[in-house]
Amino acid sequence: MAINKLTITLFLLISLAVFHCLAFRVEVQEFEPPQQEGQEGHGGGSGEGWDEEATKNPYHFGRWSFKNFFQSQEGFVKMLPKFTKRSSTLFRGIENYRFFFQEMQPNTFLVPHHLDADYVFLVVQGKGVIGFVTDTENESFQITKGDVVRVPSSVTHFFANTNGTVPLRLAKIAVPANVPGHFQVFFPSHSGFHQSYFTGFSKDVLTASFNVPEELLGRLIRRPQQQVGQGIIRRVSPDQIKELTEHAISPSNNHKNKKDKHKDKDRSTFGSPFNLLTQDAIYSNDFGRYHEAHPKKFSQLQDLDIAVGWVNMTQGSLFLPQYNSETTFVTFVENGCARYEMASPYTFQGEQQQPWFGPGQEEEVEEEMSGQVHKIVSRVCKGEVFILPAGHPFAILSQDENFVAVGFGIHASNSTRTFLAGQDNMLSNINTVATRLSFGLGSKMAEKLFTSQNYSHFAPTTPRHQFPEKPKPSFQSIFNLAGF
Repeated sequence: MAINKLTITLFLLISLAVFHCLAFRVEVQEFEPPQQEGQEGHGGGSGEGWDEEATKNPYHFGRWSFKNFFQSQEGFVKMLPKFTKRSSTLFRGIENYRFFFQEMQPNTFLVPHHLDADYVFLVVQGKGVIGFVTDTENESFQITKGDVVRVPSSVTHFFANTNGTVPLRLAKIAVPANVPGHFQVFFPSHSGFHQSYFTGFSKDVLTASFNVPEELLGRLIRRPQQQVGQGIIRRVSPDQIKELTEHAISPSNNHKNKKDKHKDKDRSTFGSPFNLLTQDAIYSNDFGRYHEAHPKKFSQLQDLDIAVGWVNMTQGSLFLPQYNSETTFVTFVENGCARYEMASPYTFQGEQQQPWFGPGQEEEVEEEMSGQVHKIVSRVCKGEVFILPAGHPFAILSQDENFVAVGFGIHASNSTRTFLAGQDNMLSNINTVATRLSFGLGSKMAEKLFTSQNYSHFAPTTPRHQFPEKPKPSFQSIFNLAGF
């Protein structure tokens, strides 16, 4: 009797093994795409790019790409050159936008000024105060990490770092009002490195305008002795910091200090700060979070058509492949390093582009549709910028530590984001006939390919997270089936 039961058990095991082998063979035969006559096994064109070295990346701007607008021991303002200086074809769609970055040491003050450009900034570190001044208003706001602020063109404003230990760091995107891709900064006061805009007027005009003696006008058109060697960012005392912050409005209670209807009216002009990080993340799991302020939701961003994003990824996580339909993101790395990969049909000859090409040389070659895809790969680290053009599929892989980056999305109002992998991905929604005709896959194989990822938006890269250990099969169940 025991021998019969053992025989039955062995027969069941062998039958199950044969069944699985046959099922796998049938599925492969059914869904493997037929080889066309004369077709090479590896495919042609860009299909061989998996292990090829990436070409020089025009979309990556290292720290050396920034130019100093101002730098001293108290802080700095650095700016990327006009994007079309790198490539007049690749960046033609964002040629009127400029990225710059500002850092102020603790207890410092950036003197009043205005730009002939609208700009939006995001506080990536620290806290401080921004003050707006017009001929009828003087209003200040407290700002902290995650705050987004719109600064209108030609509105005079100043900054103060009110933290005694941590630098204030701001990432900015500007839209020039006069010359496309270029803007200037105007200061009413002198410093050791710039002139007051009042030097552009004659003494007669200034005397008549201010109705004061000519000697007093020297304060406007001549640099005071005590300001020799001082820059636009200056050290301030704790008492001065206290005075600067005394009337500053916190975004959390900015409705408590409305004293009259004029302030209510002008508040929309200044654009009260809002905090991006207090908004619900639009994508979030154990491996990353992504916050985004969209121009359709925030009035401060509407007319500029700019979105602001903040991504925080854990070490070794992946922001799954995706693309934006109309938005080009200018992305600044605030912490850590990551490898970003992007598929691009556009060619780029690095030796012909700035900063590699010489004066007078520019790339003006119109791109034809070649059908080839170029693999763009770069390691990007803190203080660097990379561009994610509209329609280009990309993925970001965090590496040595947690990765933090902020981005400004240009032409964002009508853009949509499409994920190519993960639980919510576009490819899994293609119907069976279209899948078979496009990829040579049937429904079962397509389901395995497009729906095996267990996560959405962010995913781990380690097998222990992707494939959690399953309980080992119990032989007791087999013996029970056999009657033991």
